[in-house]
Amino acid sequence: MDHVNIETSSDDAGKAVGSRLREARIARSYSLEDLALATGLTEAEISAIEVGTSIDALHIERIEHALG
Repeated sequence: MDHVNIETSSDDAGKAVGSRLREARIARSYSLEDLALATGLTEAEISAIEVGTSIDALHIERIEHALG
């Protein structure tokens, strides 16, 4: 998976990144729980990124690494 670089807090950018990460998670047949275990993040943190309400770059990087 390509590294996602977010330098803006735009809602659209956050939603686009979240959507892309969600699609990647589903394509790998990972549940939120699976990804939470793989990243050390909570399901709520991952869900917030997937819907675009969080754009925490460190969390996004951890998710990308787990899905990579």
